[in-house]
Amino acid sequence: MRKVFKIKILIIILALPVIGSAQNLRLSHLWSRTTICFDLNQLYNYNIYEGNRWGAGFNITTPLHFDERYGYDFQNHLYAAANIGWGTGDEAWKWGVDAALRFPRYVFRGVYASYHHDIERIGNHSFISYNIFNTFDNSSYFSSRYSGIDRLTAGIQLDLPGKSFLSLEYRHSAERLLFNAVGPLYPAKYDDEAMPKNYFDEAHVTLSYGKDWLLDLLFGKVQLNGCGPAGDIQLNDHFWRLLMQYSHSFEFKGKWGSLSVFAQAGTTGLEDSPISRRFDLSGAGGSIYYFRNTLLTVRPNTFMADGFLLGSLCYNFGIPLWSLRISKPRPFIQLNAMWGMLYGKNEKIYDIQSGHLIGEDPSYAGLPTAIRLTAPDDGLLEPVVGLDGLLEWGALDVGVAAALQLTPQKAIYHSDNFSDIFSVMAIVKLKL
Repeated sequence: MRKVFKIKILIIILALPVIGSAQNLRLSHLWSRTTICFDLNQLYNYNIYEGNRWGAGFNITTPLHFDERYGYDFQNHLYAAANIGWGTGDEAWKWGVDAALRFPRYVFRGVYASYHHDIERIGNHSFISYNIFNTFDNSSYFSSRYSGIDRLTAGIQLDLPGKSFLSLEYRHSAERLLFNAVGPLYPAKYDDEAMPKNYFDEAHVTLSYGKDWLLDLLFGKVQLNGCGPAGDIQLNDHFWRLLMQYSHSFEFKGKWGSLSVFAQAGTTGLEDSPISRRFDLSGAGGSIYYFRNTLLTVRPNTFMADGFLLGSLCYNFGIPLWSLRISKPRPFIQLNAMWGMLYGKNEKIYDIQSGHLIGEDPSYAGLPTAIRLTAPDDGLLEPVVGLDGLLEWGALDVGVAAALQLTPQKAIYHSDNFSDIFSVMAIVKLKL
């Protein structure tokens, strides 16, 4: 009975784009100047920590003053949104509210504010937000290391000359880590698993150029509260983090297909940064699904870095191997590469209770709050081959891919176990 219910829910979700726009399902009358929408992205999500996350979200957009000289999309708007969610795994409520004034015809594009009580993946370096119809890009399904956050944000957006867009914001956050060396922690279910809260005051700058280039700078200070091997502490530590990304797809004429290029580089600038502001370089190893722009053979919670380089080249052949009504397989070849380092020594032990590095004393290794950090400082290559469109059924496109991990013999993370370095995955896409 439960399986039938899940199938019905899936059918409803897949049918919604027929009557929805993007990820918003319009609820207000088509001719109304005030748009009220249900946010489909809030309906369902999944990750290892929360398990199944169910929720609801609504947003409203209304013109401040309708100017007949311009179309609806070019009016000055007031925007407001609210969402709520519940995780079946952590048994905790999450919620958020957003408000913004938008001015699409001016250099000063808008001002916004938000407050969110939610969770956030630590070390995240993806600019892609969750999309219920595009799981292809959401490798965070397989992350289990999160922070619980209560965050107030206020910011402005500027449309600069040329193709540049600038966002400036201030964030104040109260955060607690939701994991230790043993595994995830669930303070909503067990009071004794609650870690100390740390308080962040940050400036966040995001600059984009066209659709290809992104630069993200985060800097500020954190008040660390807790106790560890060094005893009780309460420190204000300054930190900063810089992340850059280039992403572009080159479409060739005729039968020559396309080449997708993806590259990222990042640095924290400091040796003893908060673990949530480092870079988690773990991938989706062990998954039966293929994800874009991530390492496909690197398992979750494997690598953490202060500085890193990550790149991917993917060539998609332009013509299928054969063409049937339900099968038009198009081959692709891909090469992923990654390198990263921890400033100072490559392997460190980080005490998540105190928020500081505690050296490499073996006696710390048994502590449940002592996380061993390892970076891919000898590099890693990952050749991938696959077939897109092996099965095409309605809006569903299914393929298959295989990836192999190549690392130097001297690397501490090198493995000769074939099952650790080889992965076969299904490619599942919705063509909407």
